[in-house]
Amino acid sequence: MRRICDDIASGSPLTVTLQTYGVVSPSTFTMWLKKNPEYNDMYKEAQKHRENFLFDEMMRIAFSDSPKEIKKYRGGELVETIVKDSVDDRRLKINTLKWMLGKMNPAKYGEKVIVDDMTTSPITSIKFIDINAADDSTA
Repeated sequence: MRRICDDIASGSPLTVTLQTYGVVSPSTFTMWLKKNPEYNDMYKEAQKHRENFLFDEMMRIAFSDSPKEIKKYRGGELVETIVKDSVDDRRLKINTLKWMLGKMNPAKYGEKVIVDDMTTSPITSIKFIDINAADDSTA
């Protein structure tokens, strides 16, 4: 059980881990958890560690170097090689950060969805407010 939990904490999917150690099925594993509270606690702890591992892995992937080489040739001869990030790389990093901030502090950075089941009239328009203009009017 300790080895199974170690693999799960390192990001391995449960089904793959169970196959690696020859456990017949996920239902057998679930039965182990129900019969042994210590195993259940170990598994819950492993899941917490897996969350941290996957969070760190996402950061590593988003910020890993993925330079793009642009080679310039003149007369069939290489004259210059430029290495730079692409727009897609930047977009990935920004989207990853936005997602992470939303998970770390949803009250501040998360998407705000307001559900009001008391509303009887349909939405007919959406008004966008220019934040910069709003700031200027309060100064």
